[in-house]
Amino acid sequence: MDSFENFFENIKNILKKEVSILWIFSVLLGLALIVLQNKSKLPLGTGDFVFISILTLLVALYRPRWIFLLFVSLVPLENVIFASGFLPIQLRPYQFAGAILAIAVIILWFVKRLNFQFLKPTWLDWLIFLLVPLSFLSLVNSPNKNISLKIDLILFSFAVLYYIARNFLRDRKDFIEAAYFFIGSNLVVIFYGFWQVFADKFGARSLEVMFGRPNSTFTEADWLGIFLCFALAILFLMTLSKAKTTIAKYALYIMIFLNLTLLTLTLSRSAWIGAAAVIFFWLVFSLYRKSEIRTSFTLRKFAYNLTIIILLSLISLAAIHFGKLSKFDIFDRARSAATNEQKITVACDSSSNIPPTIASTDELASYSCKFINLEEIELYKSQGKVVTEIFRKDPNVMTRSQIYKKSFEIIREHPLLGVGFGTITQSLGSDERGAGLNESNIFLQIWASCGILGLIAFVVIFGYLFVYAFRRISPICPLNKFFGCPVAGDDLEKSLNIFLTLGIFALIIPNLFNAGLLMGLLWLGIGILVSFIYIKQ
Repeated sequence: MDSFENFFENIKNILKKEVSILWIFSVLLGLALIVLQNKSKLPLGTGDFVFISILTLLVALYRPRWIFLLFVSLVPLENVIFASGFLPIQLRPYQFAGAILAIAVIILWFVKRLNFQFLKPTWLDWLIFLLVPLSFLSLVNSPNKNISLKIDLILFSFAVLYYIARNFLRDRKDFIEAAYFFIGSNLVVIFYGFWQVFADKFGARSLEVMFGRPNSTFTEADWLGIFLCFALAILFLMTLSKAKTTIAKYALYIMIFLNLTLLTLTLSRSAWIGAAAVIFFWLVFSLYRKSEIRTSFTLRKFAYNLTIIILLSLISLAAIHFGKLSKFDIFDRARSAATNEQKITVACDSSSNIPPTIASTDELASYSCKFINLEEIELYKSQGKVVTEIFRKDPNVMTRSQIYKKSFEIIREHPLLGVGFGTITQSLGSDERGAGLNESNIFLQIWASCGILGLIAFVVIFGYLFVYAFRRISPICPLNKFFGCPVAGDDLEKSLNIFLTLGIFALIIPNLFNAGLLMGLLWLGIGILVSFIYIKQ
């Protein structure tokens, strides 16, 4: 049985093959698609789309695994629209790759040229598939069946992509390759994210969705934060190898530093909490070594990892502060998560009677003050205004509170079947950007869209995955009187179970404050996590 000692040796073997060329192509393809999107060369027209579809299908018929690995690398490109208009939905690159791969696999199976047997769905798979028919069933209560039906079809496509991932992730080598291509996509995301940061810093057009908050290849900064959390989980997994070369070790540290820095710059407090949980449990799991005989503590390894993460975090915060990479006060943003107060900039006619704290910006008029954006500071100073900073109750907290209240009110009317996708958005309206508001919690989103059975299925899926992994690596073994206390077989199995736990935290904790069910990363992530349980040893 292979051990995790051979992890990087396996990667070296992979690099000697054609996959290394494909990896380089995937990175360049990701960057090219971003450029084409920004240059308004996408989405493709009908003729170009048909030509590329035929070409990609031929490649998929020849090497379906190539297209799967490209699919993994393209998952982060959420704000790149590959084709639309002549299609019923906006097709993203990873959806295109996944659809072509599904067609190719069906053709190869039909002509009996498929070199693997389809996986027989397990009970976990069936629970995930259950979300699709439940979402269609909730159409009976949807006030806008056209919108709900369209999103139901998108959900069905995600279930197909999940099953594709399950079929192509069967053993340890499969995971290593997928992780390798995921890190390639991480490079693309980081590059574009920092391009936005520096473009904003030097006054160029940054293409950020929200002022001063990089969103990179995602539709919003919070989704970028979720991706970076999951990327950290994979990078921490790689640090567990004892077979790293010096170059590989420092490359991992640089990647962790870049992820932490960009994650901080997103100002996504939900992603910060998720990353904190990932880091905390990574440190905890490095504190001891569990075997069938006993649990021994590894204080030296724990101290080393703790020192590394503290140094990387401090360097990251120093780079942001002294490089003036953010237009916002990072520490104030973090403080607001605990105090529910937010620092804002105001311009007033005089310095007298300016209150230190207000409940809402509606109060400012009575003090002859006005809320202003950071880029307007110099303009108001030139007009003789007194520009200062005060605190207000965080409107995001208040908005989320209202969203949760309204969501529960709607769900209460149809708790069993739900009310269909899009219903909550129609009831809540949109934010200041014109984007539709959602449930801001993935569990509420599933309950509203798939009913109580969908919520139970989702909770059981992640609950089982967590208990499965945690029991194999934790010195505390819940329910050991009934189920025994299993132990990971070797270092690699232990590391995979650590990643399984960290990956759950990375996906779920940020989604306690976001509704990311229709995010490609979530379905790929679930596919990866479930595959670990059934992976061939």
